[in-house]
Amino acid sequence: MAPITLFFIPYAGGSASVSFKWKKLLIPPIKLVPLELAGRGIRSGKPLKDSIEEMSEDLLHQISQELVPGDPYAIYGHSMGTMIAFELYYKLVAGRYGKPAHLFVSGGRAPHVPRNVPWLHDLPADQFRTHLRRYGQLSEAIFDNQELYDYFMPVLRADFKAVEMYKYMDKDTPLHCPITALTGLTDNTVTLQDAEAWAQHTDQQFRVFTFEGGHFFIDEVERITNIINESLELSTVTSRIQN
Repeated sequence: MAPITLFFIPYAGGSASVSFKWKKLLIPPIKLVPLELAGRGIRSGKPLKDSIEEMSEDLLHQISQELVPGDPYAIYGHSMGTMIAFELYYKLVAGRYGKPAHLFVSGGRAPHVPRNVPWLHDLPADQFRTHLRRYGQLSEAIFDNQELYDYFMPVLRADFKAVEMYKYMDKDTPLHCPITALTGLTDNTVTLQDAEAWAQHTDQQFRVFTFEGGHFFIDEVERITNIINESLELSTVTSRIQN
């Protein structure tokens, strides 16, 4: 298997550090490059972006520092990261970087599937805080530490706004790369049908893997990295045969 770069895009409120534990489990030809969104982690000093368009443009610039046009790469996005990855695909192809070898969409509905839940990003402070407690990924310690909470609240408001205000626009062409969807069977935000609908966005192979768990099954590091390893090996072989 030839060397390939895997870009990771985190979920709303998440940081690139979520994927750090993957490094020792990915096979050596795969170079993991976690992409950090503006306003968090090592980029906490950068102004927050509050639209999928702005986020994808921002990450395109980061990728341009890591990737030489024509070099093989793949993208893994979780939740909000799947929306960014979808839009980023078209920007990368337009920028002459070529199509990715694989797109992994984890914990996210297909982009054309409408949201059927109320907006949350503009809730009053007390109601927004209540929702964050139900979000399931924030430590209770954050709510007990006002400084930490004040840091995370604008990040999450910006991310929720980006997701909730996203408008899917039909594309001239489908994604010309395999797509692997991963979804939690008890996820109350994304149904299995929502995940399976990603099949409509590729003219290549599509597969879906289910996990016993909710929205944040991304913590199942060993199984996820096994799926990535196997999928990228398969994509490399298929690409070699086609060429």
